[in-house]
Amino acid sequence: MGTTSGRGVEAVPPPDREHRYIYGGASPEGVQGGALRPNRRGTRRKVSTFNIILLLFGVGGAIVFYVNNILSINRLASEIGQLEAEYQKIQGINESLRTDVSRKSALENISPVAHDQLGLRASQTQQIWFTIDRDKLRDLGAAPGGSQ
Repeated sequence: MGTTSGRGVEAVPPPDREHRYIYGGASPEGVQGGALRPNRRGTRRKVSTFNIILLLFGVGGAIVFYVNNILSINRLASEIGQLEAEYQKIQGINESLRTDVSRKSALENISPVAHDQLGLRASQTQQIWFTIDRDKLRDLGAAPGGSQ
């Protein structure tokens, strides 16, 4: 069938047909392209119950593994936080001890205590540095570096 418009006749395209043909050898003389296969409902493949249960167990196992990993990460993160807090506390204690030692080891603090409690006094003479001749020590029979 055609439709007319202002300029001429337009042809209507044929309805779309599936291109599934049965080929059984040579086609007859009057038929073009072979016989059409009748449409019928496709057979549905049966899904095994075992496969469904196996799939559900696999998905459940994956979920349990994922949740376990999240819980482990959270536990380790809280443990790291506690250890960092303990580390900061220990660093503060160490710093206060270093300050205390440097304050108490100053000569101004040691001199009065040494003089009052122990009766020590500062030397009035200048220190004299001398060197040891190792060859003379060897001649005398003393081992160098050894005490005798």
